[in-house]
Amino acid sequence: MKRALIFPLLAILLLSACRAKKKRTISVVKTITMDTSKLILPEIKSVLNNIYEFDYLRYKANCDYKDSNMDQSFTMNIRMKRDSILWISITAVGFEVARAKLDNDSVKVISRLDKKYYTYGYDYIKKLSGTNLTLLQIQNLLTANLIYLPENYTSTDEKNKFKTTEGYIENTVSIDGKSKILEQLLQHLVEQSNATVLYSNYKKADKQQFPGKVDISVITPKRSISLLMENSNIDSDVIDAFPFEISSKYEKGN
Repeated sequence: MKRALIFPLLAILLLSACRAKKKRTISVVKTITMDTSKLILPEIKSVLNNIYEFDYLRYKANCDYKDSNMDQSFTMNIRMKRDSILWISITAVGFEVARAKLDNDSVKVISRLDKKYYTYGYDYIKKLSGTNLTLLQIQNLLTANLIYLPENYTSTDEKNKFKTTEGYIENTVSIDGKSKILEQLLQHLVEQSNATVLYSNYKKADKQQFPGKVDISVITPKRSISLLMENSNIDSDVIDAFPFEISSKYEKGN
């Protein structure tokens, strides 16, 4: 059961009441800041002008998860505070089966079905995925934003494809004619592992473009996993709570 719950949660890390809500005005911090003193390709500048900006974000994702041993569907309710928290609740057949909370130091998961909780450092994500990503970079992957500094991307032989290398990771970004990101490929140059994130069905949200579909595939020497996310109910209002309380009746699972 641990494996069935943990892998769907970590797959997205490679690499988000019927009464009316009271809106509050917030100042959105730029997801990626351009250094005007450095040369940035005009195509990358256009991408930066079209990415989804947020301080807070919540949305729902209907998911299909597959690996060599299982094929299952579930719903994720995702909340984010930029560069601070990524909160996920997984429900299946109308019941919450797992909850996760990521901050800049750790990944914590609660399994409702076996009444256990798990705590991981980011070294576990690196071991699982073959990549070493920060919380902000994970958020950027989920929301179709660049994950590395814009000035580091260079042109390739293929039109509308750009790449950069950070450490042992090569990131190749594909964009469309309207400067929206269609694909991000992360390849480990030493280990035989890669992660591909495809974005499609862009929709208007807060006068910005947000991917309605995110298709994630991760291949490592030990496993191959995929997660298809159909996103809806996108909202950037201030989020007051990221509840994550562990019952005293739950046991530590790792």
